[in-house]
Amino acid sequence: KEGEPLLEIATDKANIEVEATSSGYLKKILVKEGDIVPITKTIAYIVDSMDEEIPLEEGESKKEVEVSDEKEEEKKETPTQLRGVKASPLAKKLAREKGVDLTKIKGTGPGGRIVKEDVIKAIEKMAVPQVEKTEGEQKEIVPSRVEKIMAEKMQLSKREIPHFYLTVEVDFSEAVKLREDLIDEFGDEIRISYTDFLIKACAKALHKLPKINSHYIQGKIISFSRVNIGLAVAREEGLVVPVIKDAHRKGLFEIAKERVELVKKAMEDKLSLDDIEGGTFTLSNLGMMQIKNFAAIINPPQVCLLATGEIKDRPVAIEGEVFVVPVMEMTLSCDHRVVDGYLGSKFLQEVKKNLEKPALLLV
Repeated sequence: KEGEPLLEIATDKANIEVEATSSGYLKKILVKEGDIVPITKTIAYIVDSMDEEIPLEEGESKKEVEVSDEKEEEKKETPTQLRGVKASPLAKKLAREKGVDLTKIKGTGPGGRIVKEDVIKAIEKMAVPQVEKTEGEQKEIVPSRVEKIMAEKMQLSKREIPHFYLTVEVDFSEAVKLREDLIDEFGDEIRISYTDFLIKACAKALHKLPKINSHYIQGKIISFSRVNIGLAVAREEGLVVPVIKDAHRKGLFEIAKERVELVKKAMEDKLSLDDIEGGTFTLSNLGMMQIKNFAAIINPPQVCLLATGEIKDRPVAIEGEVFVVPVMEMTLSCDHRVVDGYLGSKFLQEVKKNLEKPALLLV
């Protein structure tokens, strides 16, 4: 029925329940549970009547559609089946040696022909690390769908993005004082956190340096006028990244209020698609976990990510005198295809300036 839960989709950022947009019969499901599919792919057909015909899939006959509704036993690969598979001699030889089923590989060669590289990729997917023998009980932990998708995305990021890292120290003396003043004045009505200072400081810097506020897609740099900052939120079910949109146009209190709402929704697994889409930059703050510093993996297609640690008192020499000041270390992960060392450093200096003179964040 219209409005009833139809399926649950999982992205690298959240699980989202999708309701039926109309009433009818679920005639055919085109994908299996756990499959990863493009956003535009048809995954099922809802019809007004079970007698209603549905479009045939590419290469599928009407007879095959009828057969697909019946449960079939899996058949072992036979030489007869392989006769219809288009593959290069090298690919066939390698598949034979490694025990790879060519019928389950999509070829990338001319006319869909399976080439050696396709078989190598299939072998890499099959490779499972061997568990070393250890004393005591062993338990296999099955990752959630969000964790699986995140793992694939992070692996892709490290494989394809040439990361480099820049670290800077920031004096938080003035920011600590300003936060205390704001809490004294407004109490718990809207409790400003250091994360809100970081979001606003990054937003101002991103607005000034739009190349950092970009996506890198198929060899093209796409820069955005809107500054949408994703905030990494850790949960038992896996990491999610809700997005504070137009952060450069919002004040500290507005950012704080929105952050609290988004984190609450994230922890309750109630984030909508709109809550997690459109990010142009990501902030990951582990200061509350007493982490001094860390370097994070870029969230593609974004080109930078800022990782921040704890604020800790340290002795600092200022004009020949030693003072104890609260210091935070922050590390910017950069995609070297878009951002060079100079631009990355310039961005960090802007963020540092905004945090060391936090009155700028109230403007």
